[in-house]
Amino acid sequence: MASLSFIHCADVHLGAPVRGPARMPRGLRDRLRDAPSEAFARIVGEAIHREVDAVIVAGDLFDAEDRNLRAHVRLSRELTRLDEAGIDCLVACGNHDPLGGLSSGVTLPDSVHLFGPRVEVVPLRRDGVEIARVHGVSYEQSTVRRNLAQDFPRRPDGPFNIAVLHANVGDREQHGRYAPCRLRDLTETGFDYWALGHMHTRETLHSSRPVVHYPGNPQALHTREPGPRGATLVTVTESGSVELEPLWTDVVRWHRYRTSIDEIETIEDLAAEFGNIVGDVRLAAPNRLNIVRWTLYGSGPLHPLLNAPGKEADLRGALRTEHGVREQGNPVWLERIDVATHPTHDVDRLRRQPDYLGDMLGLAAELGEWRPTPLRQEVGAAQGSEQDPPAGGAIRLQLAQLLEEPRLVRALGHENVWDTLRFEELLHRAEARAVECLAPAEVDV
Repeated sequence: MASLSFIHCADVHLGAPVRGPARMPRGLRDRLRDAPSEAFARIVGEAIHREVDAVIVAGDLFDAEDRNLRAHVRLSRELTRLDEAGIDCLVACGNHDPLGGLSSGVTLPDSVHLFGPRVEVVPLRRDGVEIARVHGVSYEQSTVRRNLAQDFPRRPDGPFNIAVLHANVGDREQHGRYAPCRLRDLTETGFDYWALGHMHTRETLHSSRPVVHYPGNPQALHTREPGPRGATLVTVTESGSVELEPLWTDVVRWHRYRTSIDEIETIEDLAAEFGNIVGDVRLAAPNRLNIVRWTLYGSGPLHPLLNAPGKEADLRGALRTEHGVREQGNPVWLERIDVATHPTHDVDRLRRQPDYLGDMLGLAAELGEWRPTPLRQEVGAAQGSEQDPPAGGAIRLQLAQLLEEPRLVRALGHENVWDTLRFEELLHRAEARAVECLAPAEVDV
């Protein structure tokens, strides 16, 4: 067989509102807004540079059926670039962008094929010679609960067979039951490569024939998607072996760092530690807007200062001024500082004491792994979840009214502000404050 190469991408989410920190400079927020389109442009640039045979999009090219016109115009431009370079683009529609919107808003070049609601096959040719066959199917509506993998042919003919499917393989509950199927539904079909979409994290489910692969999303959409994001360059040798190479295309990247304050004595030393983080980030992720979440932990002389009201915000503001826009082409923006430090007391000993402080610390330990994240219909209910610890229901009710306040929802820009609650940090700060105020001096270590 002939060798071939293609770029496999998925979950581009053109037009998605990338959720960045509040109060970012306007220039940085503009980069957030255009990040999914810029990431797709980087995919197209890689395809042209590497002279691949095709670009395959495994669902959710757009973020919503109601297409974003700005993203539509940019997509039209990028598809034209691929067409002029002689590169085919094969697109399957997923749950975010079911059939009906793309073709009506964009004039598709002849080199673009949009898969229909039934599995169909498209040959890939080079110089008139067939080098592969691509089988794919699109969602006809946003909710598809049926196992679409069962619709693909068994033992298909052709030199190299690629299947394109937007699905939840393994039926993982946290990712929505869209076209759920089992891994063996894919591995027993006789295909050579399964180009999957839907999971935003890069993952290879099966590494030998057939290769079953999620490339992840080309651009993270919020802070819960840290680390590099991109597409996959797939190279097939003449013997049929498959090599996967990540192509990092993200324009905005989220990072998480942790620093112990055990050996840090001054705020100046702490600021220098963040300066080192900034240097590492710029070296590892150039030509991007980098957003950092910084966790401070451990125990040391800075603990009382960091936990004093307003001091974390002061430190965050000073570090943003120092590092946020120093390099316009590659800024590092400090999203937030999570203070998880603790006093220089033997907290475990205090927790065992039969007094008011011991009871408080015991309750905090009980709640340490709990998260008050009810479904919307549960908010304000008289009873809590069956998994709640004894105090969980009471805390849930106390927080429900605040977290369902419409003005707060609008200000935070989230549909469910329960997701933004930093409960672990709040609990830790409450525990540290209780120790500082109530612990007797003689138990210091």
